[in-house]
Amino acid sequence: MSNFVIILGDSGCGKSTSIKGLNPKETFIFNVLGKRLPFKGSNSMYSKENSNLMTVSDYATLLSCLNNINEKAPHIHNIVIDDAIYIMRTEFFNRAKEKGFDKYNDLADHFRKIIAACSNLRDDITTFMMLHVETIESEGSIIGYKSSSVGKLLDKMYNPLESVAITLFAQPTYDDKGIPNFGFYTHRKKINGIEIPAKSPDGMFDSDFIPNDLGMVVKAMQEYYN
Repeated sequence: MSNFVIILGDSGCGKSTSIKGLNPKETFIFNVLGKRLPFKGSNSMYSKENSNLMTVSDYATLLSCLNNINEKAPHIHNIVIDDAIYIMRTEFFNRAKEKGFDKYNDLADHFRKIIAACSNLRDDITTFMMLHVETIESEGSIIGYKSSSVGKLLDKMYNPLESVAITLFAQPTYDDKGIPNFGFYTHRKKINGIEIPAKSPDGMFDSDFIPNDLGMVVKAMQEYYN
């Protein structure tokens, strides 16, 4: 069973930037939206020519590629699925004219299959799934966050955060000059009355807030489990 981590956070909070801490020779990125990676030198580190970057927008292709990496790419030890929720959203828009609830069942089932595939890769693989966040509100106030989806019906059917042992929440802190410090929250806590849905095994991370560096995350997991 592989290590599987969800990185949850809003756009611009340092999720994709955290990839720069990984070794590109051991990493494969599925870039769902096909956008440029937001760190210096990324084009030379990750590309189709380097055989470590691929744009994918449907669950069947992603499942096939995950299986190929698992069986035929022993040098790959890190997999990143960036903007993963858009696999679900793309299928939703492609099937928008379909009536009934079958498509919602299919969407939930297809995303469950992706989660299961990621969890059952080789023991020497760590998979990071980047997901966007939505607010949870009560009486007009934000009380927490959840994984972004495509509607309340799917929210009730399936919560991907329940399927993993580690969820890191990307949200910058700010100094007295308003300069952001990008990082990940590692444990559930409340900040200004808003619950942060982070979780990790007891003792894996010493701090509630760590730098947004996936290389450091991989090292912490290896030291913890091995």
